[in-house]
Amino acid sequence: MAYLILLAIGLLAGILGSMVGLGGGIIMLPAVQLILGFNVLIAVGTTLFAVIFTSLSAAIGHYQAGHVQMKSAVLVGTSGLLGVILGSYVFKAYLSTSIDILKAVLGILFFWVAYRLGREVWQEWSQKNLPCPDNNIGYAHKEPTGALLALGFFSGTLSGLLGIGGGFIITPGIMFICAVSPQVAVGSSMLAMLPVSLGGGLIKLWQGYVNLPAGIILGLGTALGAQVGVYFSSRINSTLLKLVLSFLFISLSLQYIYPVFNALTRVF
Repeated sequence: MAYLILLAIGLLAGILGSMVGLGGGIIMLPAVQLILGFNVLIAVGTTLFAVIFTSLSAAIGHYQAGHVQMKSAVLVGTSGLLGVILGSYVFKAYLSTSIDILKAVLGILFFWVAYRLGREVWQEWSQKNLPCPDNNIGYAHKEPTGALLALGFFSGTLSGLLGIGGGFIITPGIMFICAVSPQVAVGSSMLAMLPVSLGGGLIKLWQGYVNLPAGIILGLGTALGAQVGVYFSSRINSTLLKLVLSFLFISLSLQYIYPVFNALTRVF
């Protein structure tokens, strides 16, 4: 039964992550912990391992659809690999022995994701009458190398620390830096996440923080779900979906932060 639940979580995370550019990891992590009761350290490692499958599947789909700006993806992915190595070291040395701090950081992260999604919903609703470009290759082709390298290193470090793929940071970052369409930003983000998740997932496996059977099942589910998400990403309006996910992440944020806050109030 647990394996079926893992497959369902992976499938749903792949669909939603690929459609709105979250990458899937940010959805899988709280799901496996809150629904299946995974230890937070194992949840972090297993999720990042599963993102290997997500990013590979989604990157192939978006590349075939013409939604990838190759130079941006390579720059972000290369520096992201260095970042995930650093983040994984810090995770092992510090966060793995400070569970409450890790949970609080995850809660803050989920709140930021909720804010980002809510902000996108507001922007889409307020600009719904403005003409939108129909060129999938993007609005422009500027690729500031330094900014992309910094984006990759930051998101990679966060991936190593918290076990998420980083798509929720890379996608809006590429949109802002390179002025590309949302579809191209998502596709480029998924390709950039491949070396990050591969490097980080293997490091977490070596460190002993991956439930390998669970990681493989989650990964297979997300790989299939990512293809479904790619298919629907250019065919439906994702604004309502982003709104629902925004409220969901607010709830998740409170579930992670409140117990830590409650424990601190007892101490002081």
